[in-house]
Amino acid sequence: MVRIDGAEITLNVLDHHRGMVAGHSHGVSMVAEIGSLLGIDAGDRLLLLRVRSISFAEPNEVHRRSMGKSSLSAEPLRHVVGVVVGKLTRKTAKLEFVSDSLSTPALGAMVYPLVADEEKTVLGRDDNAPTSIHLGNELRSGAPVHVDIQSLISKHVAVLGSSGQGKSCFTAAILQQIVKLPGSRTVIFDINGEYEQAFSENVEPGWIRTTKLGEGGLKIPYFALGRHGLQRLLMPSEKTQRPALMFALESLNRVKWIDAGSGVGITTDTTPFLFDDCRSGNATQAQQRISALQDKTAKEVTVWPPMKALGPLVAESYSLTNGRNGWERNAFQYGNVAPLVNRIHRFVEDPMFSAIVDTAGAPRMAPLDWRREASELVANIFGDENSNWRVHIVDLRRVAHDLMPFILGSLLELFAFEIFERGQDKKVPTLLVLEEAHHYLRPVGVGESDTGSSLAYERLAKEGRKFGLALWLSTQRPSEISQTVLSQCGNWVSFRLASDRDLAAVQASSEWADRRDVKRISGLARQNAVAFGESLRMPVSIIAPTASPTPKSSDAPFNKWADAREHLGLKA
Repeated sequence: MVRIDGAEITLNVLDHHRGMVAGHSHGVSMVAEIGSLLGIDAGDRLLLLRVRSISFAEPNEVHRRSMGKSSLSAEPLRHVVGVVVGKLTRKTAKLEFVSDSLSTPALGAMVYPLVADEEKTVLGRDDNAPTSIHLGNELRSGAPVHVDIQSLISKHVAVLGSSGQGKSCFTAAILQQIVKLPGSRTVIFDINGEYEQAFSENVEPGWIRTTKLGEGGLKIPYFALGRHGLQRLLMPSEKTQRPALMFALESLNRVKWIDAGSGVGITTDTTPFLFDDCRSGNATQAQQRISALQDKTAKEVTVWPPMKALGPLVAESYSLTNGRNGWERNAFQYGNVAPLVNRIHRFVEDPMFSAIVDTAGAPRMAPLDWRREASELVANIFGDENSNWRVHIVDLRRVAHDLMPFILGSLLELFAFEIFERGQDKKVPTLLVLEEAHHYLRPVGVGESDTGSSLAYERLAKEGRKFGLALWLSTQRPSEISQTVLSQCGNWVSFRLASDRDLAAVQASSEWADRRDVKRISGLARQNAVAFGESLRMPVSIIAPTASPTPKSSDAPFNKWADAREHLGLKA
């Protein structure tokens, strides 16, 4: 060691090491790879140096044509620069690693490559622990990297990388290890329908459950989304639309839809008196119905009305005013809630939305209960204490991408309310895997609601840990995800990212991301990743494990275009 400059340590490779390798009793090791670890002799302890940069060159005299032989008197330029990241000590015949960036070695100290036992201690491997998870193999040495499942997922995990770099395969490989744990419970939001194949082998009957949203599978009754889910879906503005929507939701169990006239009435009505188009006439009768609903004197019904019944309740509750000539529908007042009424219409009339959410009404056991409906939906998708599956794959292929922020946002809003209401004493540890999270973990709002539209995601990320929830986020575009959600992730596995915006998002959101490590992300090869966070003692470059079987996410076989068309399943 020849120089100390603040936190940086400069080493000079010995003259007889002509290359970038060093021989020792255990073989030959590279001593100048960026990110590799070296040991500095410090008496009763070994300081760990992480290589940051290298500078290798021979003295200029060697290249002089006039010289008959090489002169080695000039200072050789074989420098390795790094920083101290920790120390190894031996206690009771066992090596222990302590993270420490403040220790300073002595000038002239000798530096050595790490041997297998030292490297194993630094990487924190415990191959025999019952909850040990294999993250992959260390890129340079090939040594396996293991972490305990508690330290890995309890603080949330972010898996990042451009398309085709290995995110889904890595996630599947980790989940294939977790599913073997008898008490595990994982819910996968499978955007592209690729994970069912990954669990088609090596599992016992009953371990895996798959639910397809949409036609031929589960259609979510709109009323099962509950008050919180429907508010997230319809995104009312705070000052004007939210009070009207709250009234409509509170009154829905006391009204019925009357097809003759296309409007809403109370139990005793045979013709409708509540409409969503601000029409003139019968305003007094409409106000009487609104008053009965406000006073809760209208009788409860036993059939949930269709979703379109929300429109008349929103419109009439806000537009009816007492004017000079009695009650009338005020067009100016109606204009404030008209965007919300139109939003309800758009959802009801959208065939892509209706394929996933059942907007028709349905009879239920009296009395109609929002809480019961919501709890049943949460138990169906996220499980409860009676669920015996280990992995629930929610297949979302049929959900249109432009509807994902609304539908999945509503489900997560509902889930957040349920687990917080359930309390810490009744928590059920659950891992929620959010594939392609940039499609729906992003702010989406209308008007005044822009700022609060991602509240459910942020609440789950910030508070869900205390209620038994762990998040696993997988995304190609971390810059498009709520930074509040990203900043709550304690462990990161990043495959190649090329966008400066995405790299900046990683740097800004993770306290564990060193600037130099983030720069390396853009140059990673396929299936290589940089892992860092609370479960690892230091950032480590890994070769990600390969899932067996793999998820259905492989590249298309374009190289077979040269084959005969019948071999490709195409008509000649």
